Amino acid sequence: MEDDERRPTYAELGKRAAHLLADMQTGGEILHPVVNTTRKLASHFWGFAWMKHLARCEESGLALAPGRSLLRHGCVLDLELAPGTVHGKVMGERLYDIRIDLTPLDEERMDAIRHACAGKIDSHISLLEGKLDDALLRQLCDPDTGLLPAPEEWRMSCTCPDWSEPCPHAAAAVYAAGTLIDGDPSLLFLLRSVTLDDLVGKAPEIASAEDFDTDSLSRTFGIDLDQL
Repeated sequence: MEDDERRPTYAELGKRAAHLLADMQTGGEILHPVVNTTRKLASHFWGFAWMKHLARCEESGLALAPGRSLLRHGCVLDLELAPGTVHGKVMGERLYDIRIDLTPLDEERMDAIRHACAGKIDSHISLLEGKLDDALLRQLCDPDTGLLPAPEEWRMSCTCPDWSEPCPHAAAAVYAAGTLIDGDPSLLFLLRSVTLDDLVGKAPEIASAEDFDTDSLSRTFGIDLDQL
């Protein structure tokens, strides 16, 4: 293969991404770039659970490693999570648009999750920090019984010409979603269309200070409990 036909390295793609990002932002586009250069990829419970789940998917043969490299080299120029959907822009040989739709949790599975959580979660903060009973955590982190989406629940599309499933750009978006969840675990519940009160239950008429310790939540994740 001639030099001018070779695939660019991840470092070269990262440089292209940085230049394009600067140009797009200068032009007034509002983007939400995601970069994760850490070795473990996550440092909080739900982010770690997401990354561990992806690692198991890789061990089962799902080709996600190229996406991890794109993320680490700053190629995810935009990513947003919404109920049931991930949208993004990822730099490959050019900039590609990504969309990932998740199969909604069916009512039977959601009822089982509510039943398992009933009376076992004393606050929003405990849920967001993953400070729960081990058996409950195992259920919530199991892709068959909990909140993490199994590979067959992902429907990925990308404007690139790569026919692999997933393509590297969609894989980068999946890993980038985990990075966002690590920084703000409420995004996992948003993505799965689950409200915190679905699992914690209705707050008592007179709530305890622990339940609404906004300072604690802000220190841990930099988010405001009043917005959840």
